[in-house]
Amino acid sequence: MISITPSQVLASFGLTCVTYFPRSADSHMRSEVAHFLSDVGLPESSFFSSRLDLEDETLERGDGNPTLKAAFDADGAECPLEAERWEILGVFNYATIAIDPSDGRIYSFPEGEENYTAMHADLSSFVHSLITLERGASEYKGLPVDEEGQRARVVERIRRQISEVDETPFSDENSEWSRLLEEIGFGMWG
Repeated sequence: MISITPSQVLASFGLTCVTYFPRSADSHMRSEVAHFLSDVGLPESSFFSSRLDLEDETLERGDGNPTLKAAFDADGAECPLEAERWEILGVFNYATIAIDPSDGRIYSFPEGEENYTAMHADLSSFVHSLITLERGASEYKGLPVDEEGQRARVVERIRRQISEVDETPFSDENSEWSRLLEEIGFGMWG
């Protein structure tokens, strides 16, 4: 895990756009992951939301976080056996994001699919990537799509800054991050 402080997240997203997760004694989440979620939290942006429908009774709640299996069951889909205990962190673009509580790895399940892709090596690299994207958004918003390649340079810098910390987000050309940065390059997000 890399060092991400609560003040870094708050400076990028503001207090109202950070969700904190309570720690419980019976949690099966690794201690460093539980600590990160309760102290640093998860930011909310136009690309990621961790604010799930808490009134949805179809989501089992073991230690307060909805399990992936419960969400798959509610949709009438088959959850991959190895992912049944993973917990849902939120939604990134058009994919459900889950964490394996045993090792802290982050996975994405594209909308309508039962297959998943490794998204991040750990929670801190995920949050680092969201911070990097948020900072980049202030640069690419309003830029013309092909005006002297400015937008392409901003997108490439975002990709590089994310990859310097964790190469997982771009290890698959069809990953959520690859598709999102391609869309930003085409001018679809500002």
